Amino acid sequence: MMTHTSQVLDVPPKLPPHVRIVRNKTGRPYLYLTRHRGTGRQARSIRLPDDPRSPEFWAEYARHMGAMPEPVRTDTVRALDEAWSQGPEWAALSDGTKREWSRHRRRIVEAWGDLSVKGIAPKHVLALRDVYASTPATANNMLRCLSSMLGWSVPREWRLDNPCREVKPLPSGDAYAPWPMHVVETARVDLIAKGREDLWWVVALALYTGQRLGDCLAMRWSAITPNGIAVTQKKTGKALLIPVHQTLGEVLSGIPQRAVTILTSSKGTPWRGFQTAWTKHRPSIVADSGLVFHGLRKSAVVALLEAGCSEAETAAVTGQSMQMVAHYAKGVNQARLASAAVLKWERGRN
Repeated sequence: MMTHTSQVLDVPPKLPPHVRIVRNKTGRPYLYLTRHRGTGRQARSIRLPDDPRSPEFWAEYARHMGAMPEPVRTDTVRALDEAWSQGPEWAALSDGTKREWSRHRRRIVEAWGDLSVKGIAPKHVLALRDVYASTPATANNMLRCLSSMLGWSVPREWRLDNPCREVKPLPSGDAYAPWPMHVVETARVDLIAKGREDLWWVVALALYTGQRLGDCLAMRWSAITPNGIAVTQKKTGKALLIPVHQTLGEVLSGIPQRAVTILTSSKGTPWRGFQTAWTKHRPSIVADSGLVFHGLRKSAVVALLEAGCSEAETAAVTGQSMQMVAHYAKGVNQARLASAAVLKWERGRN
């Protein structure tokens, strides 16, 4: 027979999993076993003997834990997520994509983990996408992750189709607008006037190499050769050799070599807090224009294309796919290219 003690433990011992203390209005403690508390699988609470040091407590705990075996289901979203993450298709993804999609996998499992994979319909995908509608880029990336997961499941007979194909991405606008060159020049003057030339160095390195911020911050002095700067992109794993633009060469010559990395914090260490410094000191023309740092990568693409480089030549510098360069090419100054084209046409007639 279960016995209870009215003694209130001043310092209770460490409780086993799923056991919690509940106190009444007078402060008297009671111990309850609640499996999967706070989730969709929460079981009913079972009161246990009050003294967690007693044999009666442990006997009751063991009895009830043994009486509630974990159900084993192989048709759930949680099971699919685990199987997909162990397959060769997931292993083939870049490290950057894995990091990004891992966040979305957690969101998907949190929302649908114990539901049947076969029960997912387009309306459910649409509803999950719209949970993140305020941040279209996040919503669309999660949709891509979910589509990849469900697409992987079809030939393995988890389900017959991919419902994500019926759901369109949210319009995201031009989240990474390029910085016009007059903005770049104004930003340079502004940062130097503020005594933050170190922030201008980061801008210049990002612009004239066309690389992501993380890759710029990781660049080392030892990677600079007579033929350019050697870069291995973290997101794609691509190894690039980028010739040094004349303006960038002038910038590099003015940067003190205080560490193995080209860019450092004021303490001469790798710059892990750059985003904080940038948010605090970024030029007002950048903030007022709604421009983001990643737009410099697009600026590099636009500048290369406007200089007459082919999409292949541009991709060789930035390390992007031809499709992405073609997408970014929409930002090229149409009037300038049209003028150059007509000039060539006129010369061709002479």
